[in-house]
Amino acid sequence: MIAACPQCQTRFRLAREKLGPQGARIRCSSCQTVFRVQAPEAGSPPTPAESRPSPVAQRPPPRPVAAPPAAAKPLPPLAVAIIAEPDPDLAKRVADFLSRRRIASEIVEDGGEALLQMVRCPPQLVVLGAGLPSLSAPKVAEIAKRSGELAGVKLVHVAIASEPPVSGYEADEALEPADLPGGLGALLVKWGLGAKPVAAEPAPVRAATPAPAAARAPLPSPARVAPVAAPAQAKTAAPAVAKSTRPVPSSDPDIAAAERLARIAVSDVILYNEAKFAAAIAAGNATKALAGELEEARSHFNSRVSPILRQSRDFLKEELERRAALRKT
Repeated sequence: MIAACPQCQTRFRLAREKLGPQGARIRCSSCQTVFRVQAPEAGSPPTPAESRPSPVAQRPPPRPVAAPPAAAKPLPPLAVAIIAEPDPDLAKRVADFLSRRRIASEIVEDGGEALLQMVRCPPQLVVLGAGLPSLSAPKVAEIAKRSGELAGVKLVHVAIASEPPVSGYEADEALEPADLPGGLGALLVKWGLGAKPVAAEPAPVRAATPAPAAARAPLPSPARVAPVAAPAQAKTAAPAVAKSTRPVPSSDPDIAAAERLARIAVSDVILYNEAKFAAAIAAGNATKALAGELEEARSHFNSRVSPILRQSRDFLKEELERRAALRKT
């Protein structure tokens, strides 16, 4: 049964069997008031307070958890490329570069496997690296150019001096190893392959709210500064001119071909003697330090360039000095 204090109305739960015929005296634990509680008559219905169960604190319903936003579906590729490159790190960099332009890539490490994949599912672009086993890059390019089914495939040869192209069946374009992967960007634009990478949009600039006219403090008048006379011998500095990483090709096709072959040969020398080339640049004697390596490349260069052109200028030495000057800056 439920008993209530007549003074502060604090309610207590009492067992009926503990109350005698005369009832019981109860002291309120809240206000210390002593009052008597009479036992209810037998057969009387329980009070509403007795029939109700003791209140139990209910937990608030859990808050609905917002579902995470659905991940944006990647856009479908606009083109497919095959990267034939034995260096896995370089191949991955090229694949990431093409992926940002929505070009899916398949990486292979063998020239024969690259040719097999080209025949099975012709791609739009093939990058043929240097030093491919089984079939060299020039051989793959020759077979692809002879095949009518692969006529529309664009071939990029990462050229080195030890792999001379086959006359009439060269790749569409040639890049130096140092040009990868960034050198592919201009070629993709030229051939209309892939998409242009989206640049991050600049944050909008909010215009400052002008203060009320009453709150504006008067600006102090600028102090006059006496003009300083420039020294008589002072000269205006000439604007800096950006250096090009590659010289402008000659209008003479024979000279342009010799310059291109010199770039390939010197790139090959630098690629396999990177530490020696860096030390020679620091010492300022790149031509002298790499004289032996340059002579080894010269034998192949001389076999493809006429003696008249070779007598007019030293293409290999000029290219090595140019590359050393660019690296030093």
